[in-house]
Amino acid sequence: MKTRFKRVLSLSLVLIMVLSVFPLSGITSVSASGYETYAQDSVQGGAILHCFDWSYNNIKAALPDIAKAGYTAVQTSPVQSPKDYSSSYTDSVNQWWKLYQPLGLSIAANGTTWLGTKAQLTSLCAEAEQYGIKVIVDIVANHVASNSSNTGTYSGVNSGVSSNLQNAAYYHTDTEKVNDDSRYNITQRHLNKPDLNTGNSDVQQMVLELLKECIDCGVDGFRFDAAKHIELPTDDSSFASQFWPTVINGAKDYASDKGEDEPFFYGEVLGSAGPNFDISNYTAYMAVTDNYTGDRALESVYWTSASDLADGYYYKGTSADKSVLWVESHDTYLGSAGSAGFSNTSEVTSDVINKAWAIIGARADSTSLFFARPNSVMGAASSDTNWKSVEVAEVNKFKNHFDGTSEYLSSSGDVAYIERGSKGVVIADLSEQGSVNLPAHQMADGTYTDQITGNTFTVANGTISGTVGSTGVAVVYNADDDVFDYITASTLYLKPNSNWTQASARFAMYVYNSIDGSSSWVSMTSVGSGYYSAALPAGKWTNVIFVRMNPSSNENRWDAYDGEGHVWCQTNDLFPDANTNCYTIANGAWSNGDGSWSSYTPSQETTTAPTVPTTAPTTSPPSSQTQTVYVADNAGWNTNNMSIYWWGSTTACPSEFPGVKMTSVSGNKVFKYDIPKDVDGLLFNNGSAAIKQTADITVGIK
Repeated sequence: MKTRFKRVLSLSLVLIMVLSVFPLSGITSVSASGYETYAQDSVQGGAILHCFDWSYNNIKAALPDIAKAGYTAVQTSPVQSPKDYSSSYTDSVNQWWKLYQPLGLSIAANGTTWLGTKAQLTSLCAEAEQYGIKVIVDIVANHVASNSSNTGTYSGVNSGVSSNLQNAAYYHTDTEKVNDDSRYNITQRHLNKPDLNTGNSDVQQMVLELLKECIDCGVDGFRFDAAKHIELPTDDSSFASQFWPTVINGAKDYASDKGEDEPFFYGEVLGSAGPNFDISNYTAYMAVTDNYTGDRALESVYWTSASDLADGYYYKGTSADKSVLWVESHDTYLGSAGSAGFSNTSEVTSDVINKAWAIIGARADSTSLFFARPNSVMGAASSDTNWKSVEVAEVNKFKNHFDGTSEYLSSSGDVAYIERGSKGVVIADLSEQGSVNLPAHQMADGTYTDQITGNTFTVANGTISGTVGSTGVAVVYNADDDVFDYITASTLYLKPNSNWTQASARFAMYVYNSIDGSSSWVSMTSVGSGYYSAALPAGKWTNVIFVRMNPSSNENRWDAYDGEGHVWCQTNDLFPDANTNCYTIANGAWSNGDGSWSSYTPSQETTTAPTVPTTAPTTSPPSSQTQTVYVADNAGWNTNNMSIYWWGSTTACPSEFPGVKMTSVSGNKVFKYDIPKDVDGLLFNNGSAAIKQTADITVGIK
C-alpha cells in the first residue's frame, strides 16, 4: 500500500541554540522560503520528469519549478563517463548518443561528462530530498563504447574503456547484430557496440558496485538502458543468468542496510522482448516501459481519434503498477517514430503532446514519464518549458491527488476523458469544441472546478457538463475534496444464492480501509427471507468483501488454505454507493462471481433482540434464588456457543444480548445454565458468531 502524496509542503528551517538553562536575550533563526511540492512518497504511480542531457546543477536549480509542477521524480541521463567527451563539444544533436556509449561501470569522475561531477550529483540528491523529489539515474549495463570497427565483440572495445573492463571474458562473442527473432538473438547478440557478457559474475558485481556508488550519492532509483537485451534466469539454460536478481536484489539489500528506502527500478523494453515472451519475467524484478501504449496515445491525438486515446489496454501486457508510460521519449524525439505520420516527435506540437498527456499522465497506478525536450547545448536545461506548462502540471497534480483511486476511460465524439474515483475527471477535447456534455460513469453529482481555467463543471443526472478551455485540456476536481469514497450505510445486507447457502453455511463480512490499511471482521445474522445483515463497525471503510464461512468454526479468519477451511466462498472487493446497501449474489455464482447492489429495507419479520432492562442489578444471585434450565439442540445449530438471555429479573443477565454462554452436558446437543427464579422471559440463541434464536419464552419458566 502506498502512502499518499503530500500536496503542499511549506519548509521552514529554524535553528535554536540553547546555551544554558537560563533565558537568552537573542535567539538565532534561519528560515528558508516556503515552496510548493506535490510529490508522492514513492515513484511508482507518480510522474517523472526526464531531464534529458541536463547537468546536475541545472536540474538542482530547477527543483522549485519541478516540485511546483507536480513531479515525484527527476531522471538524469547516464551517469557513466561517455565516449569522446570534450567540454568544447556542445551540440546536443550530435553528442547526446555518446552518453549511451559509456567508458566504464562507475560514476563519471572529475566531470568527464556534460552532466557534472560526482559531488554535484550528490548535491542534487540532497537538495531534491528537501523538496520530496526522488532522483533516478540512467544506467547503461548492456554494452560499452565502441571503436571504429563496431563489431560488437571484444575487438570493438574503445581504447578509452576502463582497464578493469579490458578483458575478453567480459564480452559476448556472437558477431551478429541483434534481432527480435528469439531470446538468444535479443540477449546474446550486439547493438553495434561491444556487448557485455552480463552472465559473467564479475560483470554483475561491477554493475552492482555502480548502483551502490549511486545509492551512496543519495540516488533513489534506476532506469536500465536496453534492459530487454540482458538475459533472465528464466531464459534457456544455455544462456540464462543471474544478472537481474544479483544486481537488483543486491541494490535493495544495500539500501536497506543503509536505512534507505527501497530504490525504484525500471527497464527500457522497446518493442517485442521475444516471440511468445511473457513480460512478467522482467516485471518480477522491475517496472518496464510500455512504449506501445504511450505511442498509441500520441498517434490517437495526432489523428483525432478519441476512442483510441481512451483505450485503457496496456499493450506491453504488463499490469499498470509495473508500467512506465510516456507520450514521447528521447528515442521518438531524436530518432524514428515509425509510421505514425511524422518522422519523429520533434514535428509534433506541444498542444498535441499535452492532450495525450491528459490521459497518459492521469492514469491510475502506472508511472508516467514526461520528456523535457533538450536544449541545443549539452548540459543546459531545456529551452522548451512545456514540461511545466499549466496543462502538464495540473495533470501531474491530479494524478497525485487521486493516487489509490480507480480509473474509468471513455470517449464521446472527439472527446476522450478519464474519471478517477468519483470526484475527478481529466478531459482531452481533440476538436477543441469547448462546451461538452459527457456520460458520467463514476463521477458523483456535484459542482467541480477546472484547475486550468477556473471554469465550473457540473455533474447531474449522469452527465458531466462544462466548458473546456482553448488548450483542449480540462482537469476537473475540487482540490480540497477527500478523493476516497467511504461506505455510508450503517448496516449492510447480503442475499446469497443457493450455492452459498448450502450445508448450513454461516456468513461474515470483511470491511477495510484501502488508505490506512485498517480492517475488521463482522459476523452476519439472518434477518429472514434469505437475507443476512451486519452493522458496520466504527471507522471509515472503503470496501467490503462478503464471505461464506465454514460453519464448523465460529472464528472469522483469512486462512482458507491452511487446512482449517475458515473461508469457503467470497465476493470481489465491493463498494456500495450512497443509495445502496444490499448485495445479491447472482444465481450460479461462487467465489468472486457476479452480483449486484440494491437498496433493501428489512421486513417486519426481522427478529430483534428484546429490550434490555437498564436498572436491574448485574450481580449473580445466590444459588438459593436460581434455577437450572436446559435446552436441547434438535434444530441442528451445532454450536459451541449456545447462549441464554433473560429479562425482567431483579438480577439482570450478566451479558448484553445475545447473553451468556451455556454449558454443554451432552456433546453439543444439550446445554444448561443457572438463571434467577424471578425472570419474566428468556430465549436461547447460538451466540454472536451467527445468531439464530428461539422465540421469546415467557410461560412455564417460574
